[in-house]
Amino acid sequence: MASVLLQRPGALKVKLIKGDTVVIRRGKEKGKRGTVKAIFLKEGLATVDGLNVVKRHTKQGAGGAKSAGIYEKEAPLPISALQYVCVECNRPSRIKYRQGPEGKQRVCGACGEAAAESAKGR
Repeated sequence: MASVLLQRPGALKVKLIKGDTVVIRRGKEKGKRGTVKAIFLKEGLATVDGLNVVKRHTKQGAGGAKSAGIYEKEAPLPISALQYVCVECNRPSRIKYRQGPEGKQRVCGACGEAAAESAKGR
């Protein structure tokens, strides 16, 4: 996947946005659902709240700026491993776009209901 991203300049076109509910399609967390926390377009990755948790061992920072210890955090997952879950029909589906009176809007591919938009209007 990384070699494909290196050949294409710029960021990927991603239909997922922060706050979407997604299901993980492959890997050790397969079948689990969570909310998208952040999306990194240039890398093609996204973090999902509470999933793909890893432990990081940290040293004491200079001047006590950072405390030492073992921290847990969410590691990014490939966007291709995530699938949108519709709020209305509660099943994984694709995102489609439909031209409405207020412009282009995201809709569920299975039931046709409008998907939630981001707070800042994409």
